[in-house]
Amino acid sequence: MDCFTLNILWTALSLALGYELQGQIIRGVPCVKRNFQLYCPTAGNTYPLDKIENFIDENKALIKRMYGSFTTPAGNRVRRAPGVPDMHDATGDSYFRHVRQASNTKLPDPQSVNNTGRVDACESKTEIMTPYWALNSARKLRAIVNTMHFEQAIHQETCSKKTTSRCSRDCGCEQKYKWHRLLAYDPNDDCAGIFMDWFLFPSCCVCRCNP
Repeated sequence: MDCFTLNILWTALSLALGYELQGQIIRGVPCVKRNFQLYCPTAGNTYPLDKIENFIDENKALIKRMYGSFTTPAGNRVRRAPGVPDMHDATGDSYFRHVRQASNTKLPDPQSVNNTGRVDACESKTEIMTPYWALNSARKLRAIVNTMHFEQAIHQETCSKKTTSRCSRDCGCEQKYKWHRLLAYDPNDDCAGIFMDWFLFPSCCVCRCNP
């Protein structure tokens, strides 16, 4: 089977699964590189979940200082399988959704805060993702700590189009980025344990014009 046929099959498979996979394929992990970062629909078989959880169990005091306090449903240790976005309790409700709702009860409604009666010149897509793999500031592959005990989510906004009716001619929609500090694990160095590292993710979409 030649490379052209493989590319056609890969494109058809990605469309059938509903993934918008664009960019360079990364060997060893189920990810492609786009927007200067990795896009991974699942964690894959190489995600070091056991090693991460063992380090957490053996260094709970250290992890609490880096991450903060944490609790689990009924005080039990529940594993979060790679590729599963949320764990559910006995009632069928999502544990992480419950935690997010509980922590956001005192926050104002984003729609009311951002509603000024105006519209954006550029079209964009906003999403909250829990990354399993990412490239750090040195462009090294790192496993992002995302377990039942520790969830790390990224709020990102990506451009949907390069131009719009209001952002055209000598103007265009450009992607902007923001650095995030996350707990990570080096899959090639078990002795390093869990540490803080810097990762670049899309932040917003802006209309920029020539001088």
